[in-house]
Amino acid sequence: MFVEAIMNPFSAIDQDGPVSEALERFKERPALMVTTRDRKLVGVVARVNLLEAFAEYWLSHGADSEDILKNPIKDYVHVAKCLAAGTPVEEAVNWLYRGEKAVVVLDRHGNPAGLISWQEVNNYLREITGFNDTESVRFSLALTDEPGQLAHVADVVGRAGVNITAITLSDPKTLKWVHLVLRVDRKDASVARHALERHKIQILSEHHSA
Repeated sequence: MFVEAIMNPFSAIDQDGPVSEALERFKERPALMVTTRDRKLVGVVARVNLLEAFAEYWLSHGADSEDILKNPIKDYVHVAKCLAAGTPVEEAVNWLYRGEKAVVVLDRHGNPAGLISWQEVNNYLREITGFNDTESVRFSLALTDEPGQLAHVADVVGRAGVNITAITLSDPKTLKWVHLVLRVDRKDASVARHALERHKIQILSEHHSA
C-alpha cells in the first residue's frame, strides 16, 4: 500500500487564515497542511502544537493580551516531512513513530496532495483488519508458529468453497503461536467455521460487522 492511498486529501489551510479557522478544522482531524493561495506548501500545523502555543501565549500576555484566535496560522507552522507518491505506508508510520505529528504526501509533480497523521493510519488499520467491512465476517485464529500454517488454513477454507476476502497475520514474538485474521464473505461464514473446526484450527473469535 502506498501513502497516497491512505492520505487525507482535504487537509490544507491557507497560511493567512486565522487560528480560529484551524481550530474549527481540528474538530475533524489532528493536523493540517499550511499552503499559500497557489497551493505551495509552507508546512504543517498540529492540534497538539497549537494548544502548546496557546498555553505559552496566555501565560506570557495575560487576560488583556491580543486575541490569539485572530492571528494568522502561518505564525504556528512547523517544517513538514514530505513523502513522494509511491512511498510505502510503512515509511509514513515510521516517521509518525519517530515523533512527527503528520507527514505530507507530494504528488508526481512535487505538489502537496494530502496529509497522513495517526488518524489516517488508524483508519487504514481498521480497513485492512476488516472493521469497516460489512460484507465480510472476521475469524481470529491462533496458529502454531510452524512453516506451512498459513497455506494450510487457506487450503482448508478454499477446499470448502469459501471466498477469502483478506488475510492479516501478526506474530506476538514472545509466544509460540501466530495470530491470523481471516475474512470471508458473510454468506460463507458458517461453512468456513465448520471447515476450520473440522481441521482442529483454533478459532479465538468470530466477528460480524454491523
